[in-house]
Amino acid sequence: MKWFYFYSIPLIFLITQCAKQTQPTGGIKDEIPPKLVRSNPADRQTNFNKNEIELVFDEMVQVNSVREQLIITPAIGKKFEAESRKNKVVLKLNADLKENTTYTLSFREAIQDITERNPVINLKLAFSTGDVIDSLSIQGIVYNLLERKPLKNYTVAAILHHDTINIFKHEAQWITLTNEKGEYSLDNLKAGAYIVYAFEDKNKNLIVDSKSESYGFIGDSVVLTTENLKKNLPVVRLDARDFKLISARPIATYFNIRTTKGIREFTLKDAKNETSIHADLEDASTIRVFNTLTNIDSIAVRLHALDSIDNKIDTTLYVKFDKRSASREKFSAKLEALEFLKNKSTLRGEIIFSKPVAHVQIDSFYIRLDSVNNLTFTKEDYKLTKRNTVLLLEKLLPKDIDFTQPQAPRSRTTRERSTTKEEEKPEPKTIPYNNLIIPKGAILSIETDSAASIQSPIKIITPENSATLIVEVDTKQSVIIQLLNKSYKVIASIASTKTRFENVPPGDYFLRVILDKNSNRVWDNGNFYKREEPEPITFYKTEKGIQTINLKANWEVGPLLITEQNFVDNP
Repeated sequence: MKWFYFYSIPLIFLITQCAKQTQPTGGIKDEIPPKLVRSNPADRQTNFNKNEIELVFDEMVQVNSVREQLIITPAIGKKFEAESRKNKVVLKLNADLKENTTYTLSFREAIQDITERNPVINLKLAFSTGDVIDSLSIQGIVYNLLERKPLKNYTVAAILHHDTINIFKHEAQWITLTNEKGEYSLDNLKAGAYIVYAFEDKNKNLIVDSKSESYGFIGDSVVLTTENLKKNLPVVRLDARDFKLISARPIATYFNIRTTKGIREFTLKDAKNETSIHADLEDASTIRVFNTLTNIDSIAVRLHALDSIDNKIDTTLYVKFDKRSASREKFSAKLEALEFLKNKSTLRGEIIFSKPVAHVQIDSFYIRLDSVNNLTFTKEDYKLTKRNTVLLLEKLLPKDIDFTQPQAPRSRTTRERSTTKEEEKPEPKTIPYNNLIIPKGAILSIETDSAASIQSPIKIITPENSATLIVEVDTKQSVIIQLLNKSYKVIASIASTKTRFENVPPGDYFLRVILDKNSNRVWDNGNFYKREEPEPITFYKTEKGIQTINLKANWEVGPLLITEQNFVDNP
């Protein structure tokens, strides 16, 4: 009997292991998603008033993040629960259903098989608590207005129209999500007037958070009667929060004024109009006031500020500086661009400063042309913009000046030394020709400190190494034509129906056109509170739908024609 005891132990172990339910290993990968066999209620069933829904599939299934994946419209909150029982899913709504209402359940990836987690494809269930299934729908595409790109996984919502509805405070009622192509369909709607909008809903609360979420809306209410409608939704990032003053106090050697959100523009003036106040934006929502006051302990100033949707702050503040602090930030200058347009004999450049500029010694700027001659500048050759933090340089040059053929440095002859004013102080040989030189001390900030010297070569732009783009917009309305690089940065902008973009570096570009409805020469980004949509924007694209325009050196492209039909809401 010993032999029986010896073999019985592994036999019992083998039987025990076989009894365990585990996921099979090896074999052919399961790529077939589960299929719905039946449900209670059945799809499009009427007069359903239970609080529990049952779905039966053709294989064993599991639930996956049901509160995120399952969309129920009209919304019933997030208290519903779901559990899987082999090939069955039981959904407990835990909510009171409204009378005579059609409900739609979109499961997305909420139900999957247990082997490869394949989700049930396009599983939707509609039922009514009354005698009728509502069948109207609103469909369309959600897209980034400024880039004309479709947006996937955006929430599209509808609320029955009411004057007090606020998408920044009230939850959506009917919702759906966009697919990979930005397409959406709000189904099983009843006749009526709706507010329709789209948003990112990053925090999954069905409320637009304009601080961190892009959104878009249809200004007029969408009225459904007997036919389905198509409504595309352009989306932008636009902060609609209240615009308020947070703080106003001295910080180091400055006085900072902080607001709740970004400042589009502002003015800060002495309330008595006796003293000049110098200020700039430290960041999007902070105004930095510089201490240029003399023999004044504090001063009353009038602040007028606007945000992106024209909300305003208009108040009086008392500015006072901390006299104990002596450290100031360094004054710096950055030359963003310096170009010579050969075909226009024009030199242009842009310098950005870390502080507002108080003084520019423009006659100290120069370009060494050869060992004898310098190109100098006058006050007509520059202007300060953006509260004196940007210097734009533009000078029309004589035709005989040609930076395209730089001359090698050479020593001056004895005769040259005797006939120039610089004979006692010859220029150092280290200063190159055809470079812009701005000596230290030539630019002073409002705090009287000087930026470091600048020395920069000149980029030569000629018809041979650049391109020209000609554009025409066939409309009688006001438009703004913009040339963008591949990062959607505006390279050039002009308020006209016809233009030539000349001296454009070779590369790929986008062509964007704004329909300037109020002819104010700027793009108006809309305001939900006023039910004003952003001004329409379109992009030039070929018949194949390609938006990019490839510009090559020594090429002239165009005229490219954009018609009013391009502004039809069709991304």
